[in-house]
Amino acid sequence: MSITEIARKPISILKNSTISDAIRMLLNTKISRLIVMENGKHVGIITEKDIGFFLFSETSIQGLDDIPITKIIKPIEFVNEEINHKDAAKIMVEKGISSLAIGEEGEVKGIITKSDLIKFVAENFSNKKKVVDFMTHDYEFTHTASPLYKVVRKMLERKISRIIVKNQNEEPVGIISFRDLFRISIELGSEEDYSGFNLSQNIRRGFLSEEGFGNISLARDVMTKGLITVKFNEDLAEACGVLIENNVSGLVVLDGNDGISGIFSKTDVTRALASI
Repeated sequence: MSITEIARKPISILKNSTISDAIRMLLNTKISRLIVMENGKHVGIITEKDIGFFLFSETSIQGLDDIPITKIIKPIEFVNEEINHKDAAKIMVEKGISSLAIGEEGEVKGIITKSDLIKFVAENFSNKKKVVDFMTHDYEFTHTASPLYKVVRKMLERKISRIIVKNQNEEPVGIISFRDLFRISIELGSEEDYSGFNLSQNIRRGFLSEEGFGNISLARDVMTKGLITVKFNEDLAEACGVLIENNVSGLVVLDGNDGISGIFSKTDVTRALASI
């Protein structure tokens, strides 16, 4: 199978757009990246993860509608259309990126993402490897009663885009991702006031605020309830199918006693393909 067969048409956003425009587009299209256009040419790329780390760590008082996406645009990584799937995975792992573009400077003909490589693994590597061979054993968690500012602070410090939420009995009950925080940004950012906190101007500082909604909002208020799980001894290809079916970037891995033993993410699958 040629890699061009799994490449997708890029979804673009204009260079003069704002962070708010980008977040809305990502949420509406349920994708993780946008190609930036200027004067009919593709000039850069922005990702969900880049937006998240910028949005919740940057502390100026600008509102979401006032921050240009030029603050977070990154160069596009181009590859030749003759590249194979394994080499594409290797480039993503080595450069720490989640997508590659087929084309040439100024024109992206197609884009290859980790999701595309996961689909390839799901269809071509049945009964070859197990989840435990490539899963990430360490994972971060918080508790349902943790104030939001502590949760976001932990995500920024650990440089992670998702965190597991446990209840008072140490049972996993949900997960918080950048996408959940984006949704809250948009929902609350449209309100003029929230418990005395002017969100339209201070939405990002609010997430880390110990006085505003970052303190009075708890992890359980914003988390996505329930967890999508996979057993540690599950076939690698089958687990990839679960990722695709649920359109998520990671699964919680359970051990033989149904306890959490780690995370199985798109990055883990890409690393697996690069080494198989």
